[in-house]
Amino acid sequence: MKKLFMLLASVLLIFGLTACGEATNQTGGTSETETLTEETEQSMEEATDESTEEATEEESNETYSVGDTVDIDGIKFTLKSVTTTDERNEFADTDPAIVVRIEYEVENNTDEEIAVGGDLEVYDGNGNKADLYPLENTMDTLQPGKKLQGVEHYGIETGPIEIYFQPLFSFGDPAVFEAEIE
Repeated sequence: MKKLFMLLASVLLIFGLTACGEATNQTGGTSETETLTEETEQSMEEATDESTEEATEEESNETYSVGDTVDIDGIKFTLKSVTTTDERNEFADTDPAIVVRIEYEVENNTDEEIAVGGDLEVYDGNGNKADLYPLENTMDTLQPGKKLQGVEHYGIETGPIEIYFQPLFSFGDPAVFEAEIE
C-alpha cells in the first residue's frame, strides 16, 4: 500500500513539474512537454506493471502457518502451536465439539506498553467465527522490548482453522494463519 502511495505521489509530482515547465518548441516539431508526457505515461505503465506483480507476490504470501512470525506495527507475533484439548469448563455456556488451544509469543518492539489478548479471531472449517472458550486465556499488558508467552482457547465445530492476528489499536491488515486440527 505504501509503495502504491509513493508511486502515485511521484506521478503527481512529475505531472506538476511538467505543467510548471511547459515550453513549446516553435519549430513545428514535437514539444518538450509532449515528449515528457509520453515518457511519464510509459514510466507509469511500467511502474503499474511492477506494482501489480509485487501485489500478486505479496497476496500469495499472505497466509502463514504454525511456527511463522509476523510483524505488524512493531509487534511480533509467532504462532507456536495449535492443538486440541479434552479439557472442558463445566460452567461454560457452550459445549463445542472441539476446543483448540492456541499458543503464541508476542514481542513488543514499540515505544509504548501494549495490551495482549483479544487480538486473535478464529474461524472454523465452515467459516464460522469461533468464540473464546473459558479456559486459561491470556489477558495482559506488555512493556516495550519485552516478550510474552500467551495461550487462548476457542470452541469450534470442525477444522481446519484460520487465525487472524491484529494487535489492538492497529490499523494495519491482519496476518492470517492456517492450521490443521488433528
